[in-house]
Amino acid sequence: MSRILSCSAASALLFFRIAVAAPLPAAISGSVMDTSGSAVSGALISLQQVAGSATLTATTDASGKFRFTDVAPGRYLLDASAPGLALAQPQSVTIAHGEQQELNLRLDVAVVRTEVSVTAANEPQSPDQVSKALDIVNVNDAERRGLFSVSDAVRSVPGLRVSARGSPGSFTTIQTRGLRVTDTAILIDGYPFRDPTSIQDEASAYLGDMLLTDATRIEVLRGSGSSLYGSNAMSGTINLITDSGGGPVHGDLDVQGGGLGLFHGLARVAGGALDNRLTYSAALGYLNVTQGVNDAGAVRDWNGQGYVGYALTSNIRISADTFANTGYLQENVSPLTSPNAPTTGIIPAIPSVTFIPSPADPDAGRYSHFTNSLFRFEDEVNSRLSIRAGYSIFDAVRNNTNGPAGPYYQPVYNTSDQYSGRIDTARGQLNYLAGQHQLLTAGYEFQRENYLDVTTDTNPDPTQHINNRTKARQQTNAAFAQDELKFAGDRLIVLLSGRFTRATLYQPSFSGALSPYVQLPSPPDAYTGDASIAYFFRSTNTKARAHVGNSYRMPSLYERFGGYFYAGFYIPSGDPRLAPERAVSGDFGFDQYLAHERVKISGTYFYSRLQSIIGFLDFPPGYVDPYGRTGGYYNTAGGISRGVELSGEVHP
Repeated sequence: MSRILSCSAASALLFFRIAVAAPLPAAISGSVMDTSGSAVSGALISLQQVAGSATLTATTDASGKFRFTDVAPGRYLLDASAPGLALAQPQSVTIAHGEQQELNLRLDVAVVRTEVSVTAANEPQSPDQVSKALDIVNVNDAERRGLFSVSDAVRSVPGLRVSARGSPGSFTTIQTRGLRVTDTAILIDGYPFRDPTSIQDEASAYLGDMLLTDATRIEVLRGSGSSLYGSNAMSGTINLITDSGGGPVHGDLDVQGGGLGLFHGLARVAGGALDNRLTYSAALGYLNVTQGVNDAGAVRDWNGQGYVGYALTSNIRISADTFANTGYLQENVSPLTSPNAPTTGIIPAIPSVTFIPSPADPDAGRYSHFTNSLFRFEDEVNSRLSIRAGYSIFDAVRNNTNGPAGPYYQPVYNTSDQYSGRIDTARGQLNYLAGQHQLLTAGYEFQRENYLDVTTDTNPDPTQHINNRTKARQQTNAAFAQDELKFAGDRLIVLLSGRFTRATLYQPSFSGALSPYVQLPSPPDAYTGDASIAYFFRSTNTKARAHVGNSYRMPSLYERFGGYFYAGFYIPSGDPRLAPERAVSGDFGFDQYLAHERVKISGTYFYSRLQSIIGFLDFPPGYVDPYGRTGGYYNTAGGISRGVELSGEVHP
């Protein structure tokens, strides 16, 4: 009954808000020309609100004209681009109630610093105002180079190491600045994408399955990001931005084929309706690798991604987007050391001489699917205040199967290890433009993780048959705030942010065995802070920047409650008392633009220190563990990573 009353109250409040939301909508129109003065048709125009998250898109007609109607009052960043052409710099636009603005835009031959980004501050920023080490991968550019996966698209970003364990679609990991795989957070439209059933609660299990389906760009933030995005953002954050559609109906079809029996296909459509109040996009991708490396590691992947948004008024917008996958990966047998390999010194990796390559296992495979859905509500209350709310659901299932066929050591009967995980994330955020040079942000985030592991085999003997089940759950509550300050004509940018996170544990359950975790403690909280500064020297087209902050990773459910079943008992290795992993990092660098902004040179020095990590240890004789463990996870000191990142970008 209380839930029904709550929903009724929320609906009444929404209808009241719609009724009073839009007294006098504004409009922005204009024309787009190239350097010769000719009209540019088909140019994409985007309008992003500075104090909110509203993003409007339009496309120029045959005469180069565009128009935005029902624009909420406020400050915006306007960007424009066409094939081979771009706006030299996003323009700042301020519009009042009922105002009609006419803009004339000129596109130059594509330069390197025109895209508006949202990941460094969780708000739209022009390139000269980004105070952190950030790179943007344009999906259209990546596809023109023949790339079709997220991991391949970010492979050239400085500071990233992308490793694939076989053919396209196989197990893939991403490391940032020399730290661990789990220290890089993966986001979709700013919300977490990770697998709660993995050992360290990260996204590697599905990275190889993620194709470039319906995304417009990938933003890669290097350095600490936990104050904005929470757990795992210790060395880097990769944010996949979904196409929000808009404009006339458009689409494309792409088909590729190649070695290893590879076939890749992609179909995409996007557009707008009802005078662009309704915008949409949708895409479907397919990857099939029939042979794989060494004729092992076949892959089949279907990806679907889409977005739909509707403007209830000029101030209020609702949207939903989803990214789904279903796939199969043939598992190979792990390589073995050759009996002829040297026993001393450095052993060179020579196939069939010093090691035996991974052969195919005909009945071992991973069947998986995931769905990542996001529902958002955005209300630009007035030109200064905006409200953003979102609810994200990540739901995934992995089934690792094996059987008696195949080389080396194999189980006697068919086995199945099925991992089901779900993450629910609810976030509310207020943005307030305190003046022309200050943007304040405050918000709350609730997150719940669910873990289910079911292990079975086909042993016909009921006394030997395996049917074990582990179920666990934890949740976090977090409060965060940010202050963005601009000085010296918006050339000096200061960004300050902080976050507090508290975790709550629930009693796990184990079928066929008693839980060793009779009493659960209250785990330690996580506190994070972040500061960055940038100054843009217009006379030399140089930006100097520095960034320092601390970050964290919450222990996974496996690290808290993991273990294995043996002879009717549950042998634990997890520890619910674990504290969050902690890291501190800093970097400073520059971005230099040359040759009329057609050349960009960047350099960054970084230092990262893992203050506390979660390791695994066999306990010494005589050690008495409260959960009866003989070994398991524990908090220990980490290491450091430091280095220099250099990159260059040229647009002839």
